Amino acid sequence: MNTNDPSEKQLRQFGLMMAGVFSFFGAVFFYKTWTIAAAVLGVLVLFFGSMGLASPLSLLPIHKKWMRFAEVIGNFNAKVILSLTYFLVFTVIRMVASVFREDPLRRKMEPEKDSYWIDCVPRDADPKRYEKQF
Repeated sequence: MNTNDPSEKQLRQFGLMMAGVFSFFGAVFFYKTWTIAAAVLGVLVLFFGSMGLASPLSLLPIHKKWMRFAEVIGNFNAKVILSLTYFLVFTVIRMVASVFREDPLRRKMEPEKDSYWIDCVPRDADPKRYEKQF
């Protein structure tokens, strides 16, 4: 076996996890009276459950294809969804801040000021405050 191949324990966990997920959706479909879909998922539950318990190494080709599919989905999430979220959230925040002339970083240069130092309230000097900082 290759060093990237999963162990027998991981394949057993994969088979049982897939059986669990399919059984959940099968129960939902059965509740909705979609009997054909529930029956198909029941067959998948039996397949993955029995293979996961009896012969986990036989799930290796399915596991590899599933991981390849998961990698494609992960790349899609990372590149598209997170990029859209980033641009939509920060663009909207910047536009709202521009409308209200907000400068949270205080980057505006003010030549009439002697110093840009911001005084803060000093904390107490009790060493106990370092024990539980968060």
